[in-house]
Amino acid sequence: MQTLKNLFNPTVWRQWMIVFLAGVVVFMTTACGTTQAAAPGNSSARDLNPAANSAKTEGMYPHKDTDMDTSAADAKADRMIREANQRIQQNIDKSVGERVEDVGQSAKQAAENIGASTQRAAENAADNARGVVNGAANAVDRAAPRS
Repeated sequence: MQTLKNLFNPTVWRQWMIVFLAGVVVFMTTACGTTQAAAPGNSSARDLNPAANSAKTEGMYPHKDTDMDTSAADAKADRMIREANQRIQQNIDKSVGERVEDVGQSAKQAAENIGASTQRAAENAADNARGVVNGAANAVDRAAPRS
C-alpha cells in the first residue's frame, strides 16, 4: 500500500512533469531555433579548395568571412589617440601655467615680505640708535659734576 501511495504522490508527478517539460523546451529551442547551419548552395570546386582561395585572401584561415575592413576602426583609434595626446598636452600647459602663476604670487609675496622686513629693520636700527644716544646722554649727565 505504501508503494502505491508513493507511486501516485502528486509531488513526485509534479517533479517528473517539470523535468519532462524542461527537456521539451531544450529540445525545441535547439532543434527549431532561428540559428541554423548554412546549407551549401551551388558551390564550385574552386570555392571548396582553400589553396585556390589563397590568392584572394591572406592569413591562416583563407575564408571570405575573415577578411574585414578595419579602416573605420583604425581611423577611430587614430582619432582617439590624437585627442588623448591633445588632452595630455592641454593638462600639461594648464599645470605649467598654474605653477608659473604660483611662482609669480610667491615672488610677489616674498618682495612684500622683504620690504616689510627691511622697514622693520630700519625702525629697529633707529630705535637702537636712539637708545644708544639716550644712554650716552644719561651717562654724560651722570658723569658730569653737579653744581
